[in-house]
Amino acid sequence: MLRVTALLLAVATSTAQEEPRMVFGPMGFSCGKWTNAREQTGERAQLRYWILGYLSGLNMESSTDFLRGRDIDGLIGWIDNYCRRNPLDTMVRAVHELRDELRSGR
Repeated sequence: MLRVTALLLAVATSTAQEEPRMVFGPMGFSCGKWTNAREQTGERAQLRYWILGYLSGLNMESSTDFLRGRDIDGLIGWIDNYCRRNPLDTMVRAVHELRDELRSGR
């Protein structure tokens, strides 16, 4: 079983007014790799928990509760769809795009 290894990444956020921040995230895990990972693998399960934890952290620092009324399967489904369309994006970018979508109320 492969392990998802954490490393410190400099990540440019998706909005211009935010400065780049350091993020603990999955090493070398692109959306394409997420899409191709099987549900049963420990690697995908670990990354799923990272996504949910990272989203929760973003929500805690947000001025609005963008996760209120959301369910985990729906959030992961959104990531699945995004990653199928954007296989070269990083998982951090995918989560930031989801956050932006949820904040917009769409």
